[in-house]
Amino acid sequence: MDIEYLLTATRSARKSLDLDAPVDLGDIRECLRVGLHAANGSNQQSWRWLVVADPALRGKIAELYRDAYLLRVGGQMLADMLPADTPEGRLMSSTEWLVENMARVPLLVIPCYQPYLPRIDCDESFHRATLYGSIFPAVWNFQLALHTRGYGTCVTTLHLHREDEVRQLLGIPQTFVQGCLLPVARLRAGHTFRPARRRPVDEVVARDRWDGPTL
Repeated sequence: MDIEYLLTATRSARKSLDLDAPVDLGDIRECLRVGLHAANGSNQQSWRWLVVADPALRGKIAELYRDAYLLRVGGQMLADMLPADTPEGRLMSSTEWLVENMARVPLLVIPCYQPYLPRIDCDESFHRATLYGSIFPAVWNFQLALHTRGYGTCVTTLHLHREDEVRQLLGIPQTFVQGCLLPVARLRAGHTFRPARRRPVDEVVARDRWDGPTL
């Protein structure tokens, strides 16, 4: 796969996931191996990745995920309230499709990380940047590796509204932080992604100062 295409066209996969296609755990293992080559704070590699395949566990996580979604949106699904032919409507439809089908996704992957630096006063920004900067590069590597092997996923964080329940369900120690939840499945046969629409560089890049010229 062309590298620039891979980097610009690895998209969030929801409705494009094939929920009935078998998943090769050997493929997933290889994608995780690639993911773990990512940079992380002080190269501590204090990761623990949970690959949840058990249907009963996936069902319980899906229930918690749905509860968390309803908490965020005021207790009811919203997709039918938006025009289906708008970007907002399509995104909401895709999001709520995943909410309703999470239990059917073959694998749910939860990357966890154990903070390794002692806390000091006024270090909140540093702490968060170091922590999540040690999780998401590996998550992105994992997503890229999945794409090259015909799988898809998307980064979700709603389950963190029910983080303690998920922790107890999966036996995650209190010392580990859950970074996100990745629903993983094969992409539907024949599905390909186009490069994502993004704002032009000139709109989001400045030189030297916040209000300086672009590059």
